[in-house]
Amino acid sequence: MSWDPGGATASQSKLYIYLKFLRMEQTFFSLPMAYMGAFVAIRGIPSPTVLLLIFSALFFLRIAGMTNDNLADREIDARNPRTRTRPLVTGAITTREAKILIAIGLVGFFASAYLVNRWAFLLSPIVALVTMTYPYMKRFTAFANYQIATVQGLAVFSGAVASVGVSATSLVQVIGSVPWLFVIATILWAVGFDLYNHIPDADFDKKMGLHSFAVVLGNKALTFAGLNQLFSVILDIIADFVYNLGPISYASTILHGLVMAYAFYLASRGMFGKAFYYNIYSSIILGLGIDMDILLGIPFT
Repeated sequence: MSWDPGGATASQSKLYIYLKFLRMEQTFFSLPMAYMGAFVAIRGIPSPTVLLLIFSALFFLRIAGMTNDNLADREIDARNPRTRTRPLVTGAITTREAKILIAIGLVGFFASAYLVNRWAFLLSPIVALVTMTYPYMKRFTAFANYQIATVQGLAVFSGAVASVGVSATSLVQVIGSVPWLFVIATILWAVGFDLYNHIPDADFDKKMGLHSFAVVLGNKALTFAGLNQLFSVILDIIADFVYNLGPISYASTILHGLVMAYAFYLASRGMFGKAFYYNIYSSIILGLGIDMDILLGIPFT
């Protein structure tokens, strides 16, 4: 399997190499989820400042988390035929540059959290800890798949904290306003498409002593991925009802599920790269649909 979202050749521009290294396009499937959390939590539209700071926090955390992942795995990636063109492996990006990127990312993330509200800043170390420890967790347990998926769920959580925390008077109020059904649904969705990365590498990962459900379940891993995503859609539909959302939300949830079903079909045919990117499209559909419902004032409160 030759597909690798983080690969780049030395003949390409330095800017392109950095963008591929950080996989910036993947920020765009976290952002709709974060805005979804922000909109649903307050049943309204956050201020432009809050929306900008949510984007800033995700952007900088992406820099820190993805760079840390690449740095931790650089020796493993050098042995994997699928990942040998990653910039830290080829030397297109140096270890020193990577460490600087991690520092910039973490400082930018914590600064964004501080500027948005005190509750976001208080909870930001938890988000950073979950994100930054993932590449080491997969050395020990297959549940690392759920840890990296939790990073996506924390996007929904963080968006909610950013919007509610502006006026909240207690941490209990902030936590209680988080749309937890969407958080859990997002985690299950992300487990599914994360396995699209791991299934092609299952034999290699087993040899390297790395853990994932692709290694544990073997030929049943794809079914496991599909079941996680099926349960995520069911939870999304329940969340639409519980949070009293409108018809656009229901329609976008169904379309979100159909796109995931098509991605599963592609994965079953061995087209894991296409399946992975169709999941990006599905998250944009879900997030924008729910945001549009709230923007138009369709949910009844």
